[in-house]
Amino acid sequence: MTQLTLFLVTLSTLLGAALSPHDIWGSSQGDQHTVAVTRITSDQLEQMLGSLRGKPDGTVARQLSTLELTERLSMARIARCRAVLPGPQARQAFMLLVDQSSFLDPPAEDIPYIEKPDIEAQRQIASLMVHYVKQTVSQLPNLFATRTTLSFEKDLSSDGPLHSMGTFSSIVLYRDGEEELRSSMFHSGEKKRHPDLFLSQVQGLTTSGEFGTILITAILDAAHGDMFWSRWERGASGPEAVFHYAITAEYSHYKVNEKATGYRGEIAVDPATGTITRLVLQSNPQLGDTLTRADMVVEYGPVELGGKTYICPVRSVALSVAGLTSEWINDVVFDQYHLYRADSRILPGFSAVP
Repeated sequence: MTQLTLFLVTLSTLLGAALSPHDIWGSSQGDQHTVAVTRITSDQLEQMLGSLRGKPDGTVARQLSTLELTERLSMARIARCRAVLPGPQARQAFMLLVDQSSFLDPPAEDIPYIEKPDIEAQRQIASLMVHYVKQTVSQLPNLFATRTTLSFEKDLSSDGPLHSMGTFSSIVLYRDGEEELRSSMFHSGEKKRHPDLFLSQVQGLTTSGEFGTILITAILDAAHGDMFWSRWERGASGPEAVFHYAITAEYSHYKVNEKATGYRGEIAVDPATGTITRLVLQSNPQLGDTLTRADMVVEYGPVELGGKTYICPVRSVALSVAGLTSEWINDVVFDQYHLYRADSRILPGFSAVP
């Protein structure tokens, strides 16, 4: 174990009464497919999109579907690229390109040259991170939000691109620290289907627990694994500290198809507050596992509720692969946040009725 991991063990023990690990569940459905692509950098992508200005939507979409990024795009670059896309087909192809690159390192320009913090400074950031997780789960108000999943599949045995499997919209209710999915509807083209059909329609890795369970589990699992400094990274409001972690199956609460699996990943943290802005989880599959890849990334951002700002999930990506046959991407957006509460008003001018 690293010195930082040993320190994290102590912290998690002290906070054990408040933070208890949960199993993170990943499930897969469907049949048991990589295409020859052109690998490009983020700079090359922007140049290519500039050269395609004025081209039809379908043409740009087809061009994007043949690409693979070698680095993760920053939010600023994503916004610039989206602004020049001609239509819905190109936007969807670009979204898939971004999703597939979500697990990569950022380009060198997004890694600021800041001296690596010493072990004591790393411990301080880790301490803030653990306290943040404790406070986030206990202080997040009762709320509900719209969770929209765009589901895609690719046949790895053919040369075809990812194709849409439909859209799943639901209301996520977070109440008293518990997360619940309600009011679901599956959309396939122009058809709307009963919510119970979602699990039989969406394929690949499906996730839950973005409102706290995933954070708690990753932090406490990391206390029994290995956690160490990775790098600085440019964030939306300044430099972020990025830690890498690795967890063996023995201590893992990440279960894929009801089987605990080891995993590794990254945690991006605001060094001043301990606020977690990004969590990456990548499975370590074993021989015989149905899914040879079961990875997710969750991004968090500020959401205003009742005049206060809270850090809530804003986006997640689940990417899974079954051998040499199928690949699935489930892109999830959380928005339309509201407080879950009852309001009452007393209206004057009414007389009592016997």
